[in-house]
Amino acid sequence: MRIAMLAAGSRGDYQPVLALAAGLRARGHEVGVTASSDYVDDVRGTGFAVEEVEVEALRIYNEQVAPGMPPTLPGQLDRLGRWAAELAPEVGRTVRGLWPRYDAVVSTALTISWAAVLAAVDPRPHVTALFVPAFPSTWGDASMLSVREGRSLTNLVAGRHALGPGRSLSTVALQHLGPGLSRAQRLRAVRNLVTTPTFLAHSPQVIAERRVMGRQIRCTGYPFATLPAGTRLSARTEAFLDAGPAPVYAGFGSQGSATTRDALRHTVSAARSLGHRVIVLRGTGLEEQGWGDSVLFVDGEPHELLLPRARAAVHHGGAGTTAAVLRSGIPQVVVPFVLDQPFFGRRVREIGVAGDPVPVAGATTGRIAASLRRTEDAGVRRRAAEVGALVRAEDGVARGVDLIESTLRRHR
Repeated sequence: MRIAMLAAGSRGDYQPVLALAAGLRARGHEVGVTASSDYVDDVRGTGFAVEEVEVEALRIYNEQVAPGMPPTLPGQLDRLGRWAAELAPEVGRTVRGLWPRYDAVVSTALTISWAAVLAAVDPRPHVTALFVPAFPSTWGDASMLSVREGRSLTNLVAGRHALGPGRSLSTVALQHLGPGLSRAQRLRAVRNLVTTPTFLAHSPQVIAERRVMGRQIRCTGYPFATLPAGTRLSARTEAFLDAGPAPVYAGFGSQGSATTRDALRHTVSAARSLGHRVIVLRGTGLEEQGWGDSVLFVDGEPHELLLPRARAAVHHGGAGTTAAVLRSGIPQVVVPFVLDQPFFGRRVREIGVAGDPVPVAGATTGRIAASLRRTEDAGVRRRAAEVGALVRAEDGVARGVDLIESTLRRHR
């Protein structure tokens, strides 16, 4: 079967898509992957056919979306919708161009609307893989839109409120392609949007499998890519790890804002105040001088190899990083910025593997140090190890591919 994977977003959004694509290819399918110009080389390097969206989506995001991001989730979703609208002409051109050449489609949160609209005109089997739980729910453990632990109508109200401005994300394709559709096709597109088979490609250890919006949500486990044979940590990192106690890992991705740099500076200071060495992921622009030999800055190391040798991890709470830390079996502290990150920060604390989340706007050395101190608790460390064993036993790629295959074949 020729399957198009409609990927979009940041590097963290592409990585699990490429892992699922590799699983599909291993079962004999021919797979193509969409990629904005920023990530064409990344996708091509994995050997997949590239369906390029000729726009620098990440540059536009960093220049026009990230600066001054609103503090509330509805505001963030509204701004993300405007970003999607700006990309729409090129996304539409690419998806319309590839559609006739593929037998089936796998979409993601940022691309489901395009597949829903085109399938209303030229039907294709279609399944959506989500990496974050983006449906409203009364349950706090089943939706990134919820605001409370446990079950509460407040969660449902908050979710519906957030989806108000967020609807622009799901309707951008209809707005772009709608003028050419008949009324019946428009209705089919809306129906496709709410009925397309969907699964959550993340761990059930952190996202509960519940019935949400009339659908039984299934969690497959996070689809980690297979590390190439012979991959090792750099000699410099190995030497640092061998030279002393297990360090704290600190990484907030590649966001280069002043707020991010300040949060990372507080994190390094907090870890050192507790007597820890620190490995710091570069990318924020934080100055590297003056920290002494207890701090090592790295461009990037395989999470599979580095995190199990760390004492704890402090990170931004992205879906992939959260999953990687869970798998490693070490405690964590989340300093969330936007969107799904506060949800993951709350959930890892609720399941007992983390200190309290420290929202980036209120991050201080003292607050991060207090949360890091919590990760030294024997119960937290024991629970992190238990959850790590469970996550390592999950095969998110195999289960995800099973669901994709069975769903696509059922709807052929």
